[in-house]
Amino acid sequence: MCATGSDAVTQAFTVPPNALARRVGLLGGTFDPIHEGHLALARHFARVLGLNEVILLPAGQPWQKPGVTAAQHRLAMTRAAAASLALPGVTVTVDADEIEHNGPTYTVETLRRWRATSESNRTAALTLLMGADQLLHLDSWHEWRELFALAHLGVASRPGFDFTALPPEVVREVATRRSGAAALAATPHGHLLVDETLALDVSATEIRRDLPACVASGQRRGTAADKLPAAVWDYILQHHLYLHHG
Repeated sequence: MCATGSDAVTQAFTVPPNALARRVGLLGGTFDPIHEGHLALARHFARVLGLNEVILLPAGQPWQKPGVTAAQHRLAMTRAAAASLALPGVTVTVDADEIEHNGPTYTVETLRRWRATSESNRTAALTLLMGADQLLHLDSWHEWRELFALAHLGVASRPGFDFTALPPEVVREVATRRSGAAALAATPHGHLLVDETLALDVSATEIRRDLPACVASGQRRGTAADKLPAAVWDYILQHHLYLHHG
């Protein structure tokens, strides 16, 4: 039975007996830079979905976002952030697949490569983690419908987010696939969970806008840089990143 409305908003739940042995959350992004909002999303869904693995996946050459910071820096910042992401009972790793892939990268192709790597990957419950705003342009993603043949979607939504404002084809997929956490834990792919209990107000765009002044002053506390993990801030200072807003 599919959950609807607030029914799909879950608290930490007891992993059901029929849950798959591997329950993996994959959080991808440009990570330019990776910030506390990303880590909060990972922590939240680890609890909500009973994950035992979280993978951070920095984008290589995202075709929808030209002019991003060099891949080696974004990868290094992601690794620094991952080292600070303490989740009891959850293995946290960084996947450099898209960084190492030549040319533009597409999420559906990344998921195919991940699934093909091993039998354990093929049978895992894999959930692609994202914010609800990404659903607004999901239909512009390469082969977006195929995402559901490869993974679940775990969507963090602000209370009151209007799902009817999504593109009509996305609305239909959301309505058909919306489920509770137990369904995502027990199957490899195909469901979508919406969680409205995580209030996120962190924007990488705003952080990048304010970082030049932060870097110039070396001040983190009480500034936009305060929304960065300490290790990421240290890396930015060490490598003189974000000195110019662009």
